[in-house]
Amino acid sequence: MKKIILSLASKLFYKPLFVRYCSQTIYQVLIGCIRLYEATNKDIWLKRAHRVCIILVSTQQEDGGFDIGYEFNFGLLHKKGESTSPELVGLSALVRYYKISGNQIAAEAAHKAANWIKNNAVKVDQNKWMIPYAPRTINQVMVYNGTSFAVGALGEYLSVFPDVELDVIYHGMVVYLESVMSSDQHGLGKFWFYSDQMRDDLSEEALNKIDYYHQMQQVEAHCESQFVKPTDEQRRIIASASIHVSSKQEDDGKIPYLNKRTDIHLWGYCSCASGFLLAGKVVEDMNEEFRNRARLIYAWIEKYSWNGKYFFPIVSHRNQIVDNSFYVRSDAWVFNSFALAVKENIEYDKYYSICELSYQAMSAADFSGPENHASNRSKRLYIYVLNSLGKIKRTLWRK
Repeated sequence: MKKIILSLASKLFYKPLFVRYCSQTIYQVLIGCIRLYEATNKDIWLKRAHRVCIILVSTQQEDGGFDIGYEFNFGLLHKKGESTSPELVGLSALVRYYKISGNQIAAEAAHKAANWIKNNAVKVDQNKWMIPYAPRTINQVMVYNGTSFAVGALGEYLSVFPDVELDVIYHGMVVYLESVMSSDQHGLGKFWFYSDQMRDDLSEEALNKIDYYHQMQQVEAHCESQFVKPTDEQRRIIASASIHVSSKQEDDGKIPYLNKRTDIHLWGYCSCASGFLLAGKVVEDMNEEFRNRARLIYAWIEKYSWNGKYFFPIVSHRNQIVDNSFYVRSDAWVFNSFALAVKENIEYDKYYSICELSYQAMSAADFSGPENHASNRSKRLYIYVLNSLGKIKRTLWRK
């Protein structure tokens, strides 16, 4: 009876919340459309990119930043409507669309987003800069990856729109990010701990958390800026971060989400393929190895996650489906990664077909839908009650 009650309560209070136009969904689809246009030169992808760009601009906050579109815990409660630094991938998407279209709406939105960085970047010391995860809530880093996404966006922006003040911030962020990387006893590359190691509000387990999926998303951002605005420090970051994650890859292509055994979350796992493909272009002597590692990931995703219409969002380490729901945000990340595979001529026809079907499914949903990462007061209260009753073990490891 207790199990039945808990099951009913979970369905009522813990079901995924509907999110309209999550910024991650929109900018991932936009970048994917741009990549497919560059790969095929088909006008359909330029038209689709324009449609998605207009949606992205419509979600931009008044302060120029972007908000993911729902509440979640990043160490503190992120409230809907607050711009955060990880969402600066939206600036990268705007710049790329402007470069292929000359669209002034995209340019104006890009200027606003760049000013958001200028207004919120923090000088750490004489030559280091960072940007807080959520500046309106707390003026501290909290999580390192937001600064990487700011670097990726700034590098692309500055390659088109020079700005002396932002140039100083850009280089200072790269120097900062290299300085906070760590290495393990095996000495294979380097990594970022997920959370700022100066924090004193975390358990030892949470402080020692390493997120390999986010690390490769950071690599992807750094690669895109390195292509157009290179620095020696950034090249070292890309090489050491990619080598470290490559040491975690298994023979069938799987890479763990965290530095402990977890399920495979496709929205992050696919980023490892994108990161490897781009890192190989920066670290040329590793190109063949990294390209082969990316191929393994794409093959695994096609075999165990693609169902002909969309990608299963969570698969167990034993290759069993954990969640068969359609989460448009998760699919947007995988779509974009497969678009890069097409652009890089990996299984071109097969993966192009997957991209087309994936886009159609997301478009039919108006790029909106249930989101299992989103929180609200009812979900937080439900978790609090369960914790109080001892039904689940409390953890600070964020998905």
